Amino acid sequence: MAIGICTWTLGIDDLDLLLDKVVELGFDGVQINELWERDTPAAIREALDRRGVALLAVDAQRIGPQAGEAPDVAQGIDAYRQVIDRAAELGAPIVTLPILSFWVQGHPTPFDALVEACRELAGYASERQIQLVYEVANRQEVPMIHTAEEGNRLVRAIDRPELGLILDSYHMNLEESDPVAAIESSRDTLSIYHVSDSTRGGIGSGMVNFSAQFEALERIGFEGPVIMECLPPMHDPGSPVASDGNRRILEDELSRSLEIWRSYAA
Repeated sequence: MAIGICTWTLGIDDLDLLLDKVVELGFDGVQINELWERDTPAAIREALDRRGVALLAVDAQRIGPQAGEAPDVAQGIDAYRQVIDRAAELGAPIVTLPILSFWVQGHPTPFDALVEACRELAGYASERQIQLVYEVANRQEVPMIHTAEEGNRLVRAIDRPELGLILDSYHMNLEESDPVAAIESSRDTLSIYHVSDSTRGGIGSGMVNFSAQFEALERIGFEGPVIMECLPPMHDPGSPVASDGNRRILEDELSRSLEIWRSYAA
């Protein structure tokens, strides 16, 4: 399983400094969050290739209605099309859909609207040879699709091979009565697995049984990528680190987590 990191967590704005840190920490690749909005595709591609860092996914975590803006499904679909276009320029294999459900709020039948939006975007992504993955997240962060059961229901309703799921150990700890069963139920849909403990810190900082989840991933034949989305324990779960002290804590969390995760495979 290739192991990557969500770039937003590091809180580093400079492209070269950020990717140097990714290499220093020992990751195979990245799920890029803010980079595609700020740097040109050519600059990102060159920086990744020069370091041998794989581009695992493009994330659109800020592509939601702005404050005071009424959700509009068509506007949301158009915004995500632009993300897909940028991912195609980058040669990315995957685009994530973390907050698409915000765009269907206020619709008479929001689940049906979400299905149709995902189906339309899946067709658009397919033309560019990109897979879409829908992230299952906790109810404090998104209005819909909080469990693997709900995520798999969504994928079945969309009925397109271009769409899969992200399951995240942090979100599962909040929403699933049995995270291992949630993984096992997603044998045919799981595309990315996110790592952070119940504290939002690295492996061993909380209560998540990562060895059991690793074994479940192996049982379903999951081949990755695994992407770490850790922060210092008890840090604001939605904000990157913003100080040298917190960054040092985060680097310790990530280094320990990589060592433990790779020990499972060994």
